This record gives sequence, structure tokens and C-alpha cells, in this order.
Amino acid sequence: MTQIYGVIGHPIAHSLSPVMFNAAFFEYSMDARCEKFDVKPEELRKFMVPDVDKRHFSGLSVTIPHKETIMPLLDEIDETAREIGAVNTVKIVSRGSAGEKSARTKGFNTDWFGARKALEEVTSLDGKRVLVLGAGGAAAAIVYACRKAGATVTILNRTEEKAKHLADRFHCGYGVLSQILTHPAEVLVHTTSVGMTPNIGVSLVPREYFRKGMVVMDIVYNPLETRLVHEARMAGCRVVPGYKMLLYQAEKQFEIWFQKKPPTQKMEKALLEALGA
Repeated sequence: MTQIYGVIGHPIAHSLSPVMFNAAFFEYSMDARCEKFDVKPEELRKFMVPDVDKRHFSGLSVTIPHKETIMPLLDEIDETAREIGAVNTVKIVSRGSAGEKSARTKGFNTDWFGARKALEEVTSLDGKRVLVLGAGGAAAAIVYACRKAGATVTILNRTEEKAKHLADRFHCGYGVLSQILTHPAEVLVHTTSVGMTPNIGVSLVPREYFRKGMVVMDIVYNPLETRLVHEARMAGCRVVPGYKMLLYQAEKQFEIWFQKKPPTQKMEKALLEALGA
């Protein structure tokens, strides 16, 4: 029987995770497919907690706005995901009990791995000043990754209270987005959905903030070049494409689901083709 894997979020039409995973399934001749599930916040519990015998997926990729709210609905949480406070990967774990098998859900976080690998292809993070824009689940994973790599991190968010809450957890500086020009950094990472298709052409970062040689990553990957990325490139910054984090976190998801290395090059090729690159 075909195994169903999925990506859940709301909205979800923009997601290209299925493109990558279906390319991997084809490459390895696996009887599996990946689908999109548009799950509104109020529908999440019903989606995640059906009769266990009727669970219709074998694994999930989790995106906005469910990375934090999905956690109480899972049977187990990986230690790293618990420390980050967000889950972007769900695996169905079967366990035998008195001759019977029961299906349990276990949550992981691979966003931190994807972000760190993508950034460290361009720069070492150790000792760097990193500015993270946003304070949601993706931001938490990126702050965790940067702190783990030895960076000094400041978090800016529209609401200071949320930035402070995340900063207190990871011993970081914090502030509001309107103060961005007073927070110079060597690495800037944008983690919100601002600039994502279909609402392209907007950016949270003033042009004058960018300096030549700064490393800039926008985790928005659709479109491939957001306004933020374009203006950073024009200013002489070293740009880390958002799709790289998506690719590398998916690489880790595949390993968690199947305990084997994914065909990363095939996944990247399919992703770039879907983005029109």
C-alpha cells in the first residue's frame, strides 16, 4: 500500500516540499507520495488525533502556523525539538505491546540543522553577530542553531514581548523591528512570511541597513529572490538562498523517516525547476 507523507500548514499552496520528496521517492522507486494538507488552526487537533487505526499519513512536514501548536498533540517530542520549542517533522513510530502494534507520533525539529548547514556554506557562525527577524517557530530553530554554533544573537520582532520571550530562553538580545538600524550585524536572517508569494515586493529591512560583505538569508524561498534578497545582493551582501534551508531540513527529515541518506542532488534539481531557476 502506498505510504502517504504530507506537509501541513495554512496556507499551504506555496509549499514545494512535495516536489522534493516525490523526486526522492521516484529516485529510490519507493511506493510513497507526498501531498499538501491545508489545515486551519482550528482543524489541527482533528487532523492529528483521529482514531489511531485510521491515521492516514506515515510522516509529516510541518510549516506555518503549526510548528508550536502541534507539540501538545504529539505522543513524544525529541529532546532538541523540545529545547527549541517547535516541531517541523512528525514520524509515526510503531511499537509492539503484548503482541499488538500501536502507532505513536513523535516530533522532531530539522529547521535548525537546515539553517546552520545553509549559513555555514557561506560563513562560520562562531563569534559572529547575528540579527534574527521574527520570533516564531522557525526563528526559534535558527536562534538555537546560531547559539549552538557560537554566535551572539539579537532578535527583533514587531511585538517586543514575543521577542523578549524567545530571547530569554536562549540568552539573546532583543528589540522591535522599527529599531533595526540601531542593531548592526554580520549575519542577518529573516524568518517571517513577509515577501512570500503572493505578497511579493515587500521587505522588513530598509535598504540602508545592508553593508557590503554582510551575510543575508531570507528563509522565504518562493519567490526565489525576494525584495529583501534582491536589495541585499545589490548592496554587495553575500546571500544565502532560502531554498537551501528548505532543502537541508528536508534532507534531515528524509533521514528521520527512512533511516537512509536522501538523493539530495535530485531533490535540489526538482526544487529549482519548480521555482523556475
